[in-house]
Amino acid sequence: METLRLPVLPIPNVVLFSRTSLPIYILEPVYIDMVKKCIRDNTPIAISKAVEIGREDYKVRYSPCDICGYGRPVILEENVDGTLKVLIKAIGRVRLLNVEQNLPYLVYEAEYFNDKIESEKLHGPQIQNLKKLLDNWLEVNILDSFERETFANSLTSIYHIIDYICMFLVQDPELRQLLLENNSLFERIQLLNSLFEEPSQFEESSLVVSAIKRYEEIEKTSRIAH
Repeated sequence: METLRLPVLPIPNVVLFSRTSLPIYILEPVYIDMVKKCIRDNTPIAISKAVEIGREDYKVRYSPCDICGYGRPVILEENVDGTLKVLIKAIGRVRLLNVEQNLPYLVYEAEYFNDKIESEKLHGPQIQNLKKLLDNWLEVNILDSFERETFANSLTSIYHIIDYICMFLVQDPELRQLLLENNSLFERIQLLNSLFEEPSQFEESSLVVSAIKRYEEIEKTSRIAH
């Protein structure tokens, strides 16, 4: 099993998908130092959805989700107060295994988390529906035609389309995490088509979200029981 050593930045409600770029603001000195060191050493950073595990002295304690995205940071802007606007260019997904460092920031041993090899043929109409959905969303949300065309031209595979729909259009953070943890492209396409039935529907169906969460909870309980 090939592993890598990654600094981890846990952020509440943020999920980094494999073929996306995520802008984030870094305010805390510890993480500012972490980003600069990673750039200096050419080390990727894992961005993990943070889960609240408790509160101490009015401070919230967080733990990272085991499955998360990782990528290379690029500083877009450094403000006079030292805070940073950073773009994380995602590389892929990892599973966090063991904590190798707690302070001043988390560093984990991690293994690669890739999609499984599938024999099913993906259905063309479903893919086209999702592509049209993302095109419509871009038309509404990126007003500059040059920026919109540049972004659209960067979507060179179905993976790009699926990952950006997951990041841009799926509003429920728990559902985004479930989609990240799903290692079947076929299943992710099916799920997204059930969430967005129309190419002009920019919010997922709340009924479908609830159903997916209930199903996942049943599956988790079943795995624990066995």
